[in-house]
Amino acid sequence: MLAAFGEAGLRGWGAFFAALALAPLPAVGQPSGVAPGQERRTCEVRTDRIREVTPQGDLVLESGGPAKLSGLRLAEDEAWRKAAVAWLRVQAGKPVVIEGRSDRDRWSRLTVAARLAEPSTPLDLGEGLVAAGLAMADPSAGAPLCRSDLLAAEEKARRLSLGLWKDDRYKPIHAEHMDRLRTRIGSFVLVEGRIRSIGERSQRIYLNFGEHWAEDFTIVIPRRTWILMRGRGLDAAALRGRRIRARGILEPWQGAALTLVIPEMIERLAGEGLPR
Repeated sequence: MLAAFGEAGLRGWGAFFAALALAPLPAVGQPSGVAPGQERRTCEVRTDRIREVTPQGDLVLESGGPAKLSGLRLAEDEAWRKAAVAWLRVQAGKPVVIEGRSDRDRWSRLTVAARLAEPSTPLDLGEGLVAAGLAMADPSAGAPLCRSDLLAAEEKARRLSLGLWKDDRYKPIHAEHMDRLRTRIGSFVLVEGRIRSIGERSQRIYLNFGEHWAEDFTIVIPRRTWILMRGRGLDAAALRGRRIRARGILEPWQGAALTLVIPEMIERLAGEGLPR
């Protein structure tokens, strides 16, 4: 059904945006968040101290050097980003318990979960940022295996309109609002809608949210991610006609698209399915 040009274009954009994810795609049979070659690695736990926080929101640890908090994304807006950095800088100088792997990203940063080491205030820094509405949950940004789920903290902050959730720019976009989606191409977005049809191809699966796949919003799922999803009960029968929320970098393919690199990037929402 896909035209050759559309499929070729998707391969180019899919490769580009998948490369933005810091963690490689999980291979079949591995836990989500575990990259090929890392099957036997576990999250290392140690104590360190925050020496400083960079303007980009990265931590500089006394013994570990540069590090980024896993599983979250700071806002694009400079004011919200500065607010997040200010929140983190309050914790500078404090001992923290670090959980993560020893490998570093292209910027020589560790990707970690960090919580204050003080027994009276065991605050998880990533969860604190998300709960305050100063960051968004982004499961693809880091190693989900090494940290707790941030989606529940984000849901509560969004419901209470805390922090960046006061700004319409960051609120979930309905899949049918193509005009708004097109203005957010290249940005990290949350998209909600009802899956109207599912197309399975040899290498990719397409979740379609409109009648005209070439003009509407589409979620693209690589085959190996789809296999992981099916193992969690997120197969075609469980998704067709259901309301979902997906998150990721919005791509300019056909109308607009998101590529899911790990299953945690999609959530099922409450609501009835479409009539059979």
